Amino acid sequence: MREHEKIPYDSFAQQAYWGEGMRLPGQSKGLDRWFFQWQWRNTMRAEDEIDSDEPVITESGYYASYVIGAQWFDEENTMPLVVTTKYGCDRIDFLKMFSVCFNSGIEAKEFSKIYAVDMEQPRIKAPELKSVLSPLIVAHFLSIVKEIVKRGLKKDYVQREDNLKKVKGRIAIFRNERMNIQKERYDKVFCQYQEYSEDTVENRLIKKALLFSQQILQVAGLSPSLLPLQHTVHECLSAFANVNDQIEVWEVKAIKHHKIFKEYDDAIKLAQMILHRYDYNITNITTAEEEECPVFWIDMAMLYEHYVLGLLREAYGSLIHYQERGHTGYPDFVCYSPQVVLDTKYIPRFYQGSIDTYIVRQLSGYSRDKWIFPTQPDANIPCVIISPIEGDEENPFKNKPLEDFLQKEDRHLWNFHRIAVPLPMLNEN
Repeated sequence: MREHEKIPYDSFAQQAYWGEGMRLPGQSKGLDRWFFQWQWRNTMRAEDEIDSDEPVITESGYYASYVIGAQWFDEENTMPLVVTTKYGCDRIDFLKMFSVCFNSGIEAKEFSKIYAVDMEQPRIKAPELKSVLSPLIVAHFLSIVKEIVKRGLKKDYVQREDNLKKVKGRIAIFRNERMNIQKERYDKVFCQYQEYSEDTVENRLIKKALLFSQQILQVAGLSPSLLPLQHTVHECLSAFANVNDQIEVWEVKAIKHHKIFKEYDDAIKLAQMILHRYDYNITNITTAEEEECPVFWIDMAMLYEHYVLGLLREAYGSLIHYQERGHTGYPDFVCYSPQVVLDTKYIPRFYQGSIDTYIVRQLSGYSRDKWIFPTQPDANIPCVIISPIEGDEENPFKNKPLEDFLQKEDRHLWNFHRIAVPLPMLNEN
């Protein structure tokens, strides 16, 4: 299925079972998002049928939302539901979108709201989504490891064992007897000692996942979107040069998360996810059946919002404020020089079609909010709606003043403007 399409169901039992629909699992408090939801919809009559006595045809039912991914429709895991991107957004370069998001400085906790993966449930055959999930996890993982490298690898006391010429730590009596005394090697002593080192089990897990990521990107081939990630992998592996990459599966599963070291906590979770994705065997990256994927979802509206944020930050830097707190809500973007309110809507028809009334009221409220704009403006503050289209232009804001986008006004609304920000697209070949 595609986003926003009606989900076929054939019994009242299913309706009774799902009720309002399927909420996204693992949501943060205050979020109310759905994989699919029951909606009441009416079919619009043609103009010459407005005065007809015939009843309006209803098409109410379960509709997919703006979320793509793969979920099980039932508790028995016998009915998979796969939702792909909407029509007009078929060739999205997700890797490019993820890279732009991370370049905007998005925090890991914010990006975790965009997607979620459940490795414990049975996998689903979804060849339509094979190019989405692995690049997403790898890009997220590399962005966090890059921050760890920037701050410096965490060190800890590591247990060592070695046959030395001098006693270090304590002598391992039984192993020294077997390895040295019985063989008359009196110049050696087998010792157990602790060493303050970067070669911790956490760092070994991260390095192992870096090697997996390197292989995943190599299998994906060469593209402009991949080059920055491949460069990041090489940089990170250089920083982990003194770390061993040997780690057992039981060690991977036993690693505890660190609440104090937030970056390490996120990196460990993603590293475990990458290794689990390929059953802890790097050869599976080239031999695994890519048509099967774990249960997961991606919120396309939030992904597009952060993608646009990355483009705006690239063009205007700190002039763009994200999610400013207001009395009327949290606008996506605010600029104070010039004064502009900008909001993303992941609805392609908004570029040319009519704007829904509730959206007009929403942005009008932001532009008159004294918490957002403490000083009374001389005129109505411009409101801009940003929506997606397919296109080749990478960043329409680059090398162009924000004022240039305010020249063309909506034909129905004072000081309302529209900007089409193209989704990055893969080449046809």
